[in-house]
Order: sequence, then C-alpha cells, then structure tokens
Amino acid sequence: MYTVLMRRRESTLVTVNPHCVWWHSDRCSEDDMPGLRGRTSVETRLIEDSSAFALLEPFWNRIVVQSDANTCHSTFEWLFTWWQHFGTDRRLLLLVAYEHDMPVGLAPLYVGNGTTEPRDLRFLGQGLSDYADFISPRERPDILKELITAVLMHRQLWDSIDLEEIRAESPSRGFLDGVCEAGSVPAVWQTTVQCPYLPIEGDWEAFYAAMGKGFRHEVRNKLNRWNSRSSGRIEGLELRYVDRREVDSVFVDEVVALSGERQSADGHRSPFLNHPDQEFLREVLPLMGRRNQLHVGELRSGNALLAFMLGYQWQGVVYTWNTQYDPTYADYSLGRIVLVSFAEQSFREGCHELDFMRGEEPYKFQWTTLCRTNLALRSELSAQPAGDISAPPGPGAVQVVQGETSS
Repeated sequence: MYTVLMRRRESTLVTVNPHCVWWHSDRCSEDDMPGLRGRTSVETRLIEDSSAFALLEPFWNRIVVQSDANTCHSTFEWLFTWWQHFGTDRRLLLLVAYEHDMPVGLAPLYVGNGTTEPRDLRFLGQGLSDYADFISPRERPDILKELITAVLMHRQLWDSIDLEEIRAESPSRGFLDGVCEAGSVPAVWQTTVQCPYLPIEGDWEAFYAAMGKGFRHEVRNKLNRWNSRSSGRIEGLELRYVDRREVDSVFVDEVVALSGERQSADGHRSPFLNHPDQEFLREVLPLMGRRNQLHVGELRSGNALLAFMLGYQWQGVVYTWNTQYDPTYADYSLGRIVLVSFAEQSFREGCHELDFMRGEEPYKFQWTTLCRTNLALRSELSAQPAGDISAPPGPGAVQVVQGETSS
C-alpha cells in the first residue's frame, strides 16, 4: 500500500490508499464520468510513486478530454512514458483531485532533484511538450482551485516555480497568480513562443485553391522538376507519399539517420539526435500509434525515406511536431510537398484543426495567420507580482493579456 496525503476542503489531513480506483469501459468521452455532474466536496491526494501513477491510466484521458488542457501532450501515454524515462532522481509531485473516490482533476508536476538541477516545480513532459497545464473539467473552477491550492500546501517540497508552455487563455493563470501571492513566491509571466494553428473548414479543394497561385505553382513546379529527371525518376525510382498511423524501430532508425544528415548539412537540431530524448521517442511513438494517436506522412523514393512529417492526432486535432527532409534534395522542397499531402489527408478525414505547435518558422505562416501564445510562470528575484498587468514588465518578461494573435 502506498501512503499519500489527502486534502479535504476543511484542510484535514488523513491517510488514504490511492489503489482504490474506479474502473470502467475503455472509452474517452465527456459523459464517462458521472462524478463530474454534481457539486460535492473535492479532496486532493498527492501521488509520489510511479506504481500509483500507473493506476490512474483507466481514467486519465477521460479527464483530459473534458479539460481546457485537451491536447496530445496531456495524455497518459505521453506523460507517464516521459516520467519513466526522465524521472530518475526527481520527485514526482502528482496531485489528483477526487470526487466520490473517483479522480476528476490532475496536476501533473515534478520537482528537480536539488543537486544537478534546482528544486523547481515543473510540469511532467516539460522540454519536449509543446503544451502543458493543470487538467480539470471545464466549468468546474472549484476543482482547478483545489489542485492549485494543493500546490501551495506542499510548498516545503519545492523552492521555485518554472512552469512552461501554458496557453495564454488558460483558466489556470488567475489561480496561479493567487498561489504566488499567498505563498510569497515572486514569479512573473513570460511569453515563450507563438503556436500557429489552422481551423479546418470546408473541403480541401476550396482551401488549397485559396492558398494562392504562387504557392500552388511552387509545389507543382518542384514536382515537375523531380519528374523530369531521368524521365520521371531519380535513381530509377518515383516519388511517392505514404500515410501511416503506426511506427516501429525501423522507422525511428530512418528518422535518426535523416536527422543526422540534415544536421550535418545545415546544423538543424532534432530531438532524435539527443540520446535521452531518442530513447523516450522510441517507446512513446509506437505506443501512441497503437492507440490511434499518431499521424505520419512520408515521402519515399523506393524504400528510401526522403522527407517526413511526424504528427499526433487527438480529439479531431492533428499536431505537426517534427519534420525533416534529405538535404541532398533541398532544391525540390520535399518538406513542403510532404506537408501538402499530410494536410490534405487531415482535411479528408474530417479533422477540425491543424496545429503547427510551438515555433514561428516562416513556412507555417504560408498556411495560417492565426496564433496562440504560450506562457511560462517563472520565479525570479525581485520579479514584479504575476498578474499585475498594469505594471511594466521586467527585463526579459512580457505580460500577455490576449489569448490569440494574428500575423
């Protein structure tokens, strides 16, 4: 039995058993959790053990789909696998809100070890995740408040805050400001990155026609140039697009090789060339594929991988996370060609959004002018109080009040 702390609304601390869980059918919909419909007392429990963490799997993603943190990087698959690979010598600080003995909210956090890194409070997945947040049902601010208040309850476990990639429109912001003020934790909101996105409306033909003649001509011209070499072939093999939803170690090996060639040519960085990140991806990508959370587009010449778009698919949104192309054929814009085919497939499957995720690379703005803003809440000595919108931001800090911007 694992012993954790449970917090009731009247702040009574008792010992509980997190192994008592509610098991039910393996679906993810907003009607799966009857405990969310009422307005009864909410209690929080601190999970500090990987085994107890694993027991949350049956309902973790059900909580995600009901929350404003409903993204591919909030899923159990992504965050639990990340903790298995990067949790060594770190302290798990996973706060779970319960109602009727059933989990209804999650604060997926950990604390640095205090030796090789500061004892900062961070999100699980931080560094590799493009989005992170507290996970609680929409229209239930009481659950979100309990989770964030519980963070302050455990103030003795961490020294400072470093919470990255929270969307600017997140309801967590106001509650986090309150925690910082109540706990005398000097922290400031900073902009980290813009995340372009494209709402998918209408059919592909109409959208592609609206991309403009210049864009379409460029794609057609590159394909014609490719086809004109060796009578329509390069090294005897035609260019073909492959759409796949599962990957294996062979695919990852190809991605590593292609990423290495690209880095040698122009210094382009890739998580596949960082050993710890690569080992994590070797495990999490096949897992997400088996659970219908992966979408990969490839350009191949025969069996050779020349370009790819690695994306995630979650609740009708397709996320473009990593792309590479063979620098030998840079003049043929293979990255653009693979993205066109990838986007077309997403349109035809009825997805409702293409999320280009964090980063402001120019190619993304050929597709959309819409952006979301990601923020970080970071402790700083002599920082202005978080949430003081009227005060001028300190060095390196930008106060953001809008949730979306357009370019």
